[in-house]
Amino acid sequence: MRVALLSAPEAVPAARERGAELICLPHLSFSPYVAAERDRCGLEHAERPVSRSFRDALGLAGDAWLAASAYESEGEGVFYVTARLARGGEVAAAYRQRHVEAAPGRYEQMFWSPGHDPFAVAELECGRVALLVGYDLRTPAAWAEVAARGAQVVLGGASEPDELWGATQRVAAGMAAAYGMTVLIANRSGSAAFDASGTELLPADDTLFEL
Repeated sequence: MRVALLSAPEAVPAARERGAELICLPHLSFSPYVAAERDRCGLEHAERPVSRSFRDALGLAGDAWLAASAYESEGEGVFYVTARLARGGEVAAAYRQRHVEAAPGRYEQMFWSPGHDPFAVAELECGRVALLVGYDLRTPAAWAEVAARGAQVVLGGASEPDELWGATQRVAAGMAAAYGMTVLIANRSGSAAFDASGTELLPADDTLFEL
């Protein structure tokens, strides 16, 4: 499969035109990273599930798979970050971010609750694919769980500044090598990919990765 790691949903049509069969977007794919400030106005970005923004992006992806995460509200005061892997009308995997980050500039505990459902793994043409988004990408227990569920590929969505992005890449490379998984992560400011030995993967000239 040919994979596009994108920094924004506006790039989905162009990725599809380049031949992407699997498109991955960053953490909180359709809104700002609302937890960067202790401003409760960020709650206004939440959408009712299934997020209309996700459904719109799915339409733009055509017959390609789309991995993205949306900020969603189940009702008054109930908020989650929900990651989905879907194509057309088929949702192959979905889970809610399990671990929320509490640090300066990362006030996630103020904006959404941790999910409690198991991490999801889907069978695609390239193997068994799992989703990890946000702080789950830096949580070893999350990697151990998707590995135990038989994941061969991990698609990640990050929303991180440079200092955290470097740490996430180091964790991802280590987990790829530890569990023998291919890892591809889309961040707002870039992307990273590692093979099952933890070695960095580079995209082709058309910016797509090969799985």
